[in-house]
Amino acid sequence: MSAPSLSEAMALMNQGAFTAARAICQQHLAHTPDDFNARHLLGLVQFKAGNLLAATKELSRASKQVQPPRFKAQALNNLALVLQARGKLEQALTACRDSLRLQPEEAAFQLNYLGLLEQLQQWQSILDYVQHAPPLAEVAEAQLTLAVAQRHLHQHEQALSTLAPLPKSIEVESERALNLCLLDRTHLILQQDPPAEAALLIRLADYCAEEGHPAAATPLYRAAAEAEPDNLSVRHMISAAEGQCTAAAPNSYVRDLYDIHATEFESRLRGRLGYDAPERLCGALREYLDTSAPLEAVDLGCGTGLCGVELRKQLPIKLLSGCDLSAQMLRQAECKKAYDQLSCCSMEEYLHAMKPARLITATDVLIYTGSLAPLMPLIWNALLPGGLFAFTVEQGRDEEDVSLHPSGRYRHSRKHIRTQAEALGFEVCALDTFDLRLEHDSPVNGLMVILQRPA
Repeated sequence: MSAPSLSEAMALMNQGAFTAARAICQQHLAHTPDDFNARHLLGLVQFKAGNLLAATKELSRASKQVQPPRFKAQALNNLALVLQARGKLEQALTACRDSLRLQPEEAAFQLNYLGLLEQLQQWQSILDYVQHAPPLAEVAEAQLTLAVAQRHLHQHEQALSTLAPLPKSIEVESERALNLCLLDRTHLILQQDPPAEAALLIRLADYCAEEGHPAAATPLYRAAAEAEPDNLSVRHMISAAEGQCTAAAPNSYVRDLYDIHATEFESRLRGRLGYDAPERLCGALREYLDTSAPLEAVDLGCGTGLCGVELRKQLPIKLLSGCDLSAQMLRQAECKKAYDQLSCCSMEEYLHAMKPARLITATDVLIYTGSLAPLMPLIWNALLPGGLFAFTVEQGRDEEDVSLHPSGRYRHSRKHIRTQAEALGFEVCALDTFDLRLEHDSPVNGLMVILQRPA
């Protein structure tokens, strides 16, 4: 009986049946180890299944085989995508350049290359590349990347000229709005006829704030607040811009923010922002957990599942559950197959309903919670005696318990965390400062915290 074809393996991969697709590829390779198509497809299967190290290995082997340029270039480009997902941006850039040497006119490779240059913030390189690749003048995505580079190089008029002929989209309008605000022409946005709707103003303001220009965002948020006085998300961002510390970010704000950015969340966090808190936190937990016994764990605000993957990799997890406000983020997490159960709800709702566990984690989740006083009793009740609560937050100044940053995220001081933990009887096992991630090229100080409910 003949083995199933590689086209069947591809169909299975596209259906999410990764184990079956992988088995077919491996069966072909067992008979013909130098089968490029089987090796290349196996790399793609591993990539889609979230096995990034295995995908890197298979695509590296495929890209080194003697093949016609177009096949070799495709393998190199896919290798670049995997390396990008792993946050290995310089290596990804090298692979992408190699693919372009073989197929310099391939639009998909060109866009991938520009995307990597943007993540690495090599703005002048973007200008130089687009200038020497005339066909990119007709590609809207490439022109938008060019406009972003021009803005970072303070070429705001040139950026507006680049954006002018592009088809209208929220991405184009956001970049145009930011350039106008930076040129003190916010009135051109606010005095349109007909007036911009509140929802659009919020999206434009969010973009300005995310790009590190809260002052440019504030007039847009205020205009949106006038149109929608009851919009809690807008009020939260105005409070952040004005330095007023509120109790917590509205659930609607957090949900909408991550629903919008779910698809590019990981690549931006891992690549451009150098985020590795899940690996660090799970590594630290090994010092405080009995790793000889299987345990049940809960991952609050699990997002796309980065922490869940590390928990499975580094600890003897028997059952892992996760919750998040964003349904789009949970779809990304589901693909990683790390969780036994996922729930779309707030962490407070989940803590009220869950059975006590030995371990609860929350990486970069409490950055949307102000004072930890209301949360700590819920955590205490959700932990078994001897259980651990491990989390990361942005570090605030010692003279303040909690502060609301213009980014819309809260920062917590060491004093506040220790005070709230010890008030309930938690033992503070770890309260360490570390580089949480980059923000506008500068490191953000974080706190890695491990608390234990006494046995």
